[in-house]
Amino acid sequence: MASKIRIKSGAVEIEFEGSEEYFKKELPELVRLLFSSIPIASNENEEEEEKKPTPSASSKKLPQMTVNTIASRLRAEKGGDLVVATCACLHLVKKLKTLTRNEIIQEMKLATNHYKKSMSGNLTPYIKTLIKENKLLEVSKDTYSLQANTLSEIEEKLSEN
Repeated sequence: MASKIRIKSGAVEIEFEGSEEYFKKELPELVRLLFSSIPIASNENEEEEEKKPTPSASSKKLPQMTVNTIASRLRAEKGGDLVVATCACLHLVKKLKTLTRNEIIQEMKLATNHYKKSMSGNLTPYIKTLIKENKLLEVSKDTYSLQANTLSEIEEKLSEN
């Protein structure tokens, strides 16, 4: 018989589906190992974290830009590049902390100089690649955030131009 569990603490979320035997014997140690390496915030701290601005919001003041401008300044040539530029726009210009797939797609479509219809259909592979490249975090199912160092690099590039 298969069992399923989802555990979430702060930005960390673990989802498991498998045999009841593995669930009882192996999963507890795996969960302990994962959570022991990541500080777990209390509900009070999580609420405070949500109220804090993103790291980029407190740094250099960037001029208002469209996703087209950001994509051009970042020289976005491929679909994955446009996803990064779009996420940067949503974080830096629209001040969103987390981004849903729908928000990413809708904002990508506004990059009329770069967007192609096929990019919407290829969003999943773009996102998977960006997660593997450590540029994008999946904070929960279909919800993402740019890695802090990626966002800092982008902010630096945008302030140079």
